[in-house]
Amino acid sequence: MRIAIYGGTFDPVHLAHLIIAEYACTELSLDKLFFVPGYSPPHKLSVTITDPLHRLNMVKMAIAENHKFTLSEHEIMKQGTSFTVDTLKYYSEHFRIEKKNLYLIVGADNLVDFHLWKNPDEIVRLAQIAVANRPATAVSTARITDFIMLGTPLLDISASMIRKRVQQHKSVRYLVPEKVAEYIQQHRLYL
Repeated sequence: MRIAIYGGTFDPVHLAHLIIAEYACTELSLDKLFFVPGYSPPHKLSVTITDPLHRLNMVKMAIAENHKFTLSEHEIMKQGTSFTVDTLKYYSEHFRIEKKNLYLIVGADNLVDFHLWKNPDEIVRLAQIAVANRPATAVSTARITDFIMLGTPLLDISASMIRKRVQQHKSVRYLVPEKVAEYIQQHRLYL
């Protein structure tokens, strides 16, 4: 079985996340791609993050129609700071999966600081790194050289931009799935 881990805050999950996941499934011949919302990402400890239940619900709605996408509640249930290396160890042991069949999906913007992550050498030992292009990010500045570049389109959509648009009472239509937009409005998120 070939699986990928796609972690993040998903606050909110948006169409660029879903497009990256779809491209990864196709290009890496994945059987499953796990969306793994982090409870408390180490690089966002000083940032207010939406309640985990809301983030889980939004991802669940966004991926419901794709049989290859699976929502993982592992990090949320575990609570505490979410470190990628610990998540990969869990999936590697849980599925008894070797590096050749385990992928970690990251954005090119994250690859630049990859050397600052907890145990980056262990991450590379456990999984193959699959990188999605991001606008205005030079992958050539990354200190890691052993990665697979996904052929994802450059979409300048970010969760922070979506949250800002909601705060300004602007439409997020076509930036997030319709059900996610409705959920944000119904629960008055990001206001």
